[in-house]
This record gives sequence, structure tokens and C-alpha cells, in this order.
Amino acid sequence: MKPRWFSFCLPMLLICGLAAAAQSQTSVPDRKKVIEEARHAYYSLRGAGLDEFRATIKPNWEILLKEQIKADPAAAQAGLKALNGLHFSMLLDGNDKVSLTHHADAAPVNEQQRKGFDDIYSGMDQAISGFFTTWSLFMLNSPFPATASEYQLDDLGTQYRLSYKEGSSDVMTTMGKNLIITEIKVNSPEFISSVRPQFVHTAKGFVLTGFDADYNPKSGPGVVKLGIKIDHKPVNGLQLPFGLIMDSVLDGTPTHLEFAFSEHEVKSH
Repeated sequence: MKPRWFSFCLPMLLICGLAAAAQSQTSVPDRKKVIEEARHAYYSLRGAGLDEFRATIKPNWEILLKEQIKADPAAAQAGLKALNGLHFSMLLDGNDKVSLTHHADAAPVNEQQRKGFDDIYSGMDQAISGFFTTWSLFMLNSPFPATASEYQLDDLGTQYRLSYKEGSSDVMTTMGKNLIITEIKVNSPEFISSVRPQFVHTAKGFVLTGFDADYNPKSGPGVVKLGIKIDHKPVNGLQLPFGLIMDSVLDGTPTHLEFAFSEHEVKSH
């Protein structure tokens, strides 16, 4: 049999819990000021004067083929020679579009190698384009909506929750009171995604050092989990990528990729 105090305390606990929940999710009166401060807290290449940049990209084929090298060193070395004869370069233009170009030192020796090269070109394009889609959100402009746009900013106690529409997608950003973003969730008609970025603080704002991400299509295959690490270095005073480590799992299949960026060419104002 329940003690009498239990019957009294339970409703009181429920009332207190509801009051705390209501208090922990209050709208922020000076929300425009918070968003304006957040926009200025992050490093922006466009704000720093970047117009466009080019770079060469070299995959670390030895890392990708390490198991083949262990199993059959002679065959793997022949494969590495062909792979090292493939060259890639990228352009990020003034419209935030990234394009990847490639060429080979020698033509494919047979149809099997030609198909293999085509698969590599396609895979590189998807990997680099996908990376820059997320990278651009944090490094080119701002990961926050315009100050005068429509959005809801809630105070959760130790965090802010920012909610707004981006086209047909619902976006929810969680950040600490120090304005550091901990997660961005996107719910679109086609997919649900979550990005959890990491930053380093610099004199010119927060610079992206990596992110973890999940991408779940609402139908069909294509479930992706990502773990990204980025090495930025200054070129003409602008923070640009020099190294990229990418761990991905596509529909249960893991892949580890490493890329080096070099020969940067920058146009700025």
C-alpha cells in the first residue's frame, strides 16, 4: 500500500517538473542580438575576402590498399603505380560551387582498367563534393540564418536551440551559451541528417577542425555515417584545407580515405 505522502508528493513533483520544462524552453527576447553575435563568432572565408581557390588533391593510395599490399605486394605495387598516375584538381568558384577535374599519365591498358578508372573518378567526385558541401556551411559564409529572417530561438538553460526553415527542410541547430554549435539537424522530404562539428578558436573566429555526421534517406539505400578531420593552414592569410581524413560507412561498408591538398591558387579582394 502506498504511503500517504506519496499521493501528495507525486502531483507536486509533476507540477514542478512541468514548470521546470516550461522554464527551460523559453523564447529568447533578444534573439536577433544572439544570432548577430553568433554570425560574427565564426570564421568566414567570404568575409575574409576569398573569391575562389584552386588546389591539387592527392589521395593516399597506400592507406587505401594496405590490405592488398599485405596480401600481394607485387600486384599491389603495380596497382599503386597506375593509381599514382591519376591526378586530381579542384576549383571552388565565386558561387560556392566545387568542381573536380582529373587526368591520367597514361591511357587505360584494357577495358577493365578503364572501368576501374571511371569508378575512381566517380568516387572521388562524390567524396570531395560531399565534403565541401558540409565544409562550406561552416567555412565560407555563416552556419546561421540572416539576422532579419524568420527563426525561433529557445533558451534551454545551458544551450540555445535555433529552429528555422530552409526551403522545404526543417533545420534545428543546438549551440552552447558560448555560441559553439554542437549539432545541426536537417529534416527534409528526402532525408534526415545530423552534423556534429568541432572547432578551434582563433583570433578571427571559430575554424572547423572536423565533424561527425549521419545521413539517413527516407527510402532506399544510402545510409551514411561520417567521421571527418580537417587540417587548415593559411594561404595568403586565408584558412584553406591542406589535409583531410575521412572515415565513412555506407550501408554498413566502411572506408578510410586520406587526401592531401597542395599547390593552392587563390583569388581574393
